[in-house]
Amino acid sequence: MWIALSFLLGLGLAMDCFALSLSDGLAYRDLTKKKGVFIATVFGLMQGLMPLLGYLLGLALAQWIDAFDHYVSFVLLAFIGIKMMVEGIRGMVKPEACEAKKFSVPEVLLQGVADSIDALAIGITIQATIGATADYQIYVSFVIIALMSFLLSIIGLVLGRYINCLLKGRFHVAEVLGGLILLGLGIYLLVSGIMEAPVLTSILNL
Repeated sequence: MWIALSFLLGLGLAMDCFALSLSDGLAYRDLTKKKGVFIATVFGLMQGLMPLLGYLLGLALAQWIDAFDHYVSFVLLAFIGIKMMVEGIRGMVKPEACEAKKFSVPEVLLQGVADSIDALAIGITIQATIGATADYQIYVSFVIIALMSFLLSIIGLVLGRYINCLLKGRFHVAEVLGGLILLGLGIYLLVSGIMEAPVLTSILNL
């Protein structure tokens, strides 16, 4: 049972990786198989390591992490997304003044951190979430989450590249679409985090 729950948890967390990878597949003009594997590896490792970090930190920081993780994720993703949109719009207005967006290791790392911050809280409650009865089950669950995130990241990148082919090289349009996806993901994480806040939850349950 705990394995099935781990796969479901991994699938839920991996959907964010899918959205990020779709955005990168749309935006990066110089994306190669090697760079794609790097992106998927970063996203997979981050989604697996952040819950592990949350688990090791323990319940002492649970309230603080749960209170602020969605704000940090929103700021980082919104910053990257808006930057991409501005560059894309500028390219559509003055295409001669802009170059295609190129693969950036620091940007991928920042995306990975921003996307996985909310998974810290998942790690703190992982034992209860999957109904683990042994320590090894918890660590296996982290591996499953990482693998699921890696897999969906690959799918997102491939899909992003395919959509790019349909756009027939209009990479500035792709940048705007990618930026919108990141901004939308950031807003989703922010709103879902606020809705799950203890104070608001108690008000809604009145």
